[in-house]
Amino acid sequence: MRLKVLASLLTASSLLIALADELVESSNMTINPNVSSYIVPSDQPFAKVKINDMFGNLISESQVGSYKIDSINKFYKDQVCSGLYGFNCKANIANIYKYTGIDLTQESGLIGQDFDQINAYKIVYTTEGMDNKEHSVSGAILLPKSDKPLKGVVVFYHFTVLNKDNVPSRFNKDEFNLSKTIASTLATDGYAVLLPDYIGLGDDSKNVHPYVIYPVNNALSGIYMLKLLNKIDPALKFNSVDNQIPLFLSGYSEGAAYSLWAAKILQDNPSFLKQYGYTLTKTVPIDGAYNLSKVTFPFLIESNSEEKTRPFLINDKRIAGYSRPGLVANVLSSYVGYSSSISESMIFNSKFMDCNDCIVDDAKYNVPQLISSSTAGEGDKYKLIYNTATETSYSVKNDSISLLTTPDLINSSDFLETVEYADIYNWKSTTPVSFLTLEYDSIVTRLNSETAYMAMSEQGSSSLNISIIPNQNFKTKSYFPFSDMDIDHPSGLKFLLLFARNQFDESGQSVSKNN
Repeated sequence: MRLKVLASLLTASSLLIALADELVESSNMTINPNVSSYIVPSDQPFAKVKINDMFGNLISESQVGSYKIDSINKFYKDQVCSGLYGFNCKANIANIYKYTGIDLTQESGLIGQDFDQINAYKIVYTTEGMDNKEHSVSGAILLPKSDKPLKGVVVFYHFTVLNKDNVPSRFNKDEFNLSKTIASTLATDGYAVLLPDYIGLGDDSKNVHPYVIYPVNNALSGIYMLKLLNKIDPALKFNSVDNQIPLFLSGYSEGAAYSLWAAKILQDNPSFLKQYGYTLTKTVPIDGAYNLSKVTFPFLIESNSEEKTRPFLINDKRIAGYSRPGLVANVLSSYVGYSSSISESMIFNSKFMDCNDCIVDDAKYNVPQLISSSTAGEGDKYKLIYNTATETSYSVKNDSISLLTTPDLINSSDFLETVEYADIYNWKSTTPVSFLTLEYDSIVTRLNSETAYMAMSEQGSSSLNISIIPNQNFKTKSYFPFSDMDIDHPSGLKFLLLFARNQFDESGQSVSKNN
């Protein structure tokens, strides 16, 4: 019963610097004093990724609906109060107001700029695949319909999904209501929002999604959307700075790393932004895995028995143990899909891969097949994959992913190099970056944000900030009856988006004053 409810939980998925300091001090939080031991000195510069103008061509676009003010307010308030005791609902609303200034007790509480409605578009466009060829991919665009110029453009990269249809362009048909969540939190503040589905998801579902360890092409799929905005609505007006539209990058979990990669790629291709009329104003990655080689991979290899202790600061052992098999299955399936010399049997523990109970609609799947299919819902996939993981000696209490792989993978120089090439924590940014992270996170350890903040500071990045949000300030429905619980990674997005929104607003005001 607990696992069933936990599966449901997994499916439910500026700050001024002074405010960030207040949040940190309120829980006696400090950056890990040993963070430098998780940073590998950069002995060679990142290879520069080229933006190729042959990609980013619009294939089709259609307005699929619109979001009204009253429905957005009700939807968001329901999200932050769903299933909670009344006093915790009131506490969530009070803390949202305290930390973000957004008053959900008012009908127009989320509305940061006057508008009639938010128009929602699905687009199909071209981007560069892992094979360096043109792929037709899908995405969503949210445009506030306003008489006033919009504040800017946000490219937002979504979190991990195991069901290939749980993407932004499916709008209210996806299990997470992702586009409506983004509409209620970001677009309501006067931002046009671009939401890529990624390679291998949405309309490109026939291909393998290059998950986590192949970040560049996912980052590019968001960048190429920037070419399309004026084709969707040529009449859009923005508060421009030196005739350039303020651009903001953000993402959550898997998507947070892609947003940081996008910032690096755009920094290395300044002519692209100039050509299409943008200026990169700030990047706000939220709860992402930026340091895969020295933080995320060791975090997954270790069986973490202690909650709320360093170095990894897990919030809930059960959430960590239950989610890992699905996430590692996604990584391994991606690695097999894009490594010509690797077979499934070389990297999957056979007891884990076989998945004897993976039967959906009378069809039998092994784990890689289940990951690549769209036949099961998000919670069902996590449950099936966790159950087959227990065919090894894996459990919530014994949750090292080494039990799910072969020894050859753990010691593979090719795999470890692939993981290392996905790192995006140790470089010099010439534009502002503000990391948002939960104090305790059971899936993506906060040490990722700490190492990125420290390493990028040491590289001489011009403007960095890190905000650590105490979990206990916000509540979500528990997987135990008759109780609520502190938010964690699966439930954090809807709250942290408002912190990101404040970061955008702070930067926009700062840019305006300086120009």
